[in-house]
Amino acid sequence: MPLPRIGTDLKIKSVEPILCDGGHRPWTFVRIEANNGLVGYGDCTDWDHARSVVQCVKDLGELVIGEDPRRIEYIYLKLFRQSQRGIGGVTHKAIAGIDSALWDLKGKLFNVPVYDLLGGRVHDRIRLYWSHCGSHRAQFASLAQLKPVRTLSDLQEEGRKVVAAGFKALKTNLMDLEDVPDKPIINRGDIDKGTIRNATAIIGALREVVGPDIGIALDIAFKFRLGATISLARALEPFDMMWLETETLDPRALRTIRMSTRTPVCHGESLYSTHDFRPFLECHAQDVIMPDIAWNGVTMGLKLGHLSDAYDTAFSPHNCHSPLATAIAAHLCASLNNFQILEYDMDDVPWRDDIVSHPSVIRNGALELSDRPGFGMDLIESEIAKHPTDGRRPW
Repeated sequence: MPLPRIGTDLKIKSVEPILCDGGHRPWTFVRIEANNGLVGYGDCTDWDHARSVVQCVKDLGELVIGEDPRRIEYIYLKLFRQSQRGIGGVTHKAIAGIDSALWDLKGKLFNVPVYDLLGGRVHDRIRLYWSHCGSHRAQFASLAQLKPVRTLSDLQEEGRKVVAAGFKALKTNLMDLEDVPDKPIINRGDIDKGTIRNATAIIGALREVVGPDIGIALDIAFKFRLGATISLARALEPFDMMWLETETLDPRALRTIRMSTRTPVCHGESLYSTHDFRPFLECHAQDVIMPDIAWNGVTMGLKLGHLSDAYDTAFSPHNCHSPLATAIAAHLCASLNNFQILEYDMDDVPWRDDIVSHPSVIRNGALELSDRPGFGMDLIESEIAKHPTDGRRPW
């Protein structure tokens, strides 16, 4: 049976940013409407510079009004080339939000889920890890209206929740707890013995209650330089970590870290595009890459997935934004051979699922893929309007 004819006069009618209070970060969305009335939604949440991303979406959106929304690669390249002298950061995040909204619109146009447009599902369910276990409650409890974590016992209670919910992995951060004498000192790039003891106390307490088979990751971002990261990675070796998540812009430094410890290394949250990731992959500097799809977009995310697969490297995206961002990342991960596990924040604002038409279904630590068109959910703009924000980070 022939496919229904789709008019050749399909054009982008409007590109609009939308802000929503997300507790400890403002959520930043992109709404694209075509001249046939179809609407696609994307996510380009930036914790620190939401207002700048919003203005960039407006500026770049003007460049695609009147374009055919089906020409996603063409539009991506047009925006990339227009912005080459400012690529990365705010600009790239705005491009990513526009790109994701186009994929959502195209899926709705052809009445298929986005993963079908990306080659179809390799994975039927998307394995998740419980992110910021305890650490969000230690730092942002009041913003998300959650019970705070103040002690190791509180933290262990969160670890038990991870196991009870069927998750097979979790991630946490260094944190200041009342009954841990050593407080993390993070201000110079090096690391002192007390900060290492803080890390081992936190990871040891979690390992004690989750058992030997649950993966544990620790996120230290850009906090420490090469030698300090090696010292920390070695101190964590007895806990059989899923990974130590660290950031650097030097591929050889990261490779040195990886070759100096048995603790697996995860990296890439702050990189953009194949140009940034290539030198890290070429020297096998990490075990896992974790590009943020809200900051790279689906088009670039697909390229990064295939590129990392060619270098025998696992793909586990960074994902701590909105429910829409989770759906976007899940559709991409479903299509990739080397997908390992996706980040997911269980601790979030109570209105998180109110702002989308079909919240993700999470069972036994995995996201169940929908066969609805696009990303399987729409933003409910009337609900978003109940949670306004001026885009400033609230802390």
